[in-house]
Parts: sequence; C-alpha cells; structure tokens
Amino acid sequence: MSNPTTQKCPSCGAESTGKFCHTCGTPLGGATCAACGAKLSGRSKFCASCGAPVAGRAAGGVAPNQRAAWIVSGVCLVALLVTVVVVFARRAPGAASGQAASAGGAEQAATTDITAMPPAEQANRLFDRVMRAQEAGDTAQVGFFGPMAIQAYGMPGVKLDPDARLHLGLLAIATGNPAGALAQADTILRGSRTHLYGLVLKARAAEAAGNSAALRSALQAFAANYDAERAKNLPEYAEHPQLLQETRDLAARSGGAAKR
Repeated sequence: MSNPTTQKCPSCGAESTGKFCHTCGTPLGGATCAACGAKLSGRSKFCASCGAPVAGRAAGGVAPNQRAAWIVSGVCLVALLVTVVVVFARRAPGAASGQAASAGGAEQAATTDITAMPPAEQANRLFDRVMRAQEAGDTAQVGFFGPMAIQAYGMPGVKLDPDARLHLGLLAIATGNPAGALAQADTILRGSRTHLYGLVLKARAAEAAGNSAALRSALQAFAANYDAERAKNLPEYAEHPQLLQETRDLAARSGGAAKR
C-alpha cells in the first residue's frame, strides 16, 4: 500500500494529505467557481474567469467546515456592522449639529438594525453606506465598510444580477481594485455585449487604472449603445439613472457623442 501524498496547502502553507487541508480546510485540489466552474486558487477573493465572489462557491468545491465558517463569519460580520455604525453615528454630537437636518435621514438609515433584513437588502444597505462615504471623501469608512459590503454580496440568497455586479464593481473601485471592477464588467457584457452597466464599469475601471485609451473606447461604446439600451426599459436601469447620465455626459465631453 503506497503512502498518502503530502501536499502544501495553497491557502495557509501547511503540509497535508488527502483532499482537504488539515489546518484550514482548503481543498488541496483547488475549489471551483459556483458561477462558471472555473478553478479557484486557495487565496482567490474573486473568480478570475467571471468575477464572482469566492464566498459564493459551489458546495462541491468547498469543504463542509469552510461553509460553516462562512456562515459564522457572515453572522459576525453583520453583528459587528450594526455595532460600528452606531458608534460612527454617535461619534460627534456637537460638531454634527450644523449638518443634522441634511444628514439625519442618512444616519437614521445607517443605524437601522439590518440583521433582520434579507441578505440582498443587507448587501445593498452596505453598498449605499460605502458610496455615501466615498462621495463625502471619508476614506476611513470606505476602507472599513467596503470589504464588508463585497463579502455581503457573496452571502447565500444574493442574486448576482447586473445591478448587483455593478455594485460589486463600484465597490472594487472604491477599495482600490479596478481589476475586480473590470472582471464584473466582463461578466455583465458576456450576458449582453451592449449592457450599459458593463460599459460603465469598463469606463470607471479604466479611469481608476489611468488607462486613457481604454476609457475612450468604453465611453464611445457607451454612447453608441445608450439609446438602444434605454429603449429596452430594463428594470435595472431605473436603479441608477444618475450614474448613467453622468457617464453619458462624460462621453459627450470626451467626444463620444453629442450631449442631449
């Protein structure tokens, strides 16, 4: 009888035998993406083929103890979020008096207990929080809540439709990962090669990466397909009309199309 082959875990580096790491439970043969079936490395956060979060792996590609760990970490994540949001909301009672009228609604929404909400709504609330922080120039909150929001979109029950992938792409850009945004764009465009959300993310990712040629190309494609796409009346386009208009204006300024 031959001795079991010892392998080095791609995630933690421990020497193990069998199909799973004895230390962390990572599949030694490599996990597979639940969305497209591509191989995943032990340290992957997103699928390199389709951009899906690794948290959404298929059950056949993840060890049972890893799935349990994801569930526990998700519960802890949301509980921690609620606590930290309350701390942020109460941090500066005196200094916030001049902003109370405009920010009161946002703070009330931020301190809502999201643990009772469906997973998709939890993810969307986190996305909104990060986008508000980014707009306000609050890099501390973006850095803290951004990874939480990305992880939330990998929770069971969150459908990765074009709107969710747009959110993931914008979160990737906010947290300094334009390549992650480009992966989400490519996945959207594989489903529909003229989808405006895919073209928006291509443009945003190129801008974040400083790739002016790719930015011009994406904006030209966006302008060329804008009217036909909006005529489809896709429900997701109603979710971010301002983002679409801003991209259209940018395309017009860049010479992609005449502004209307």
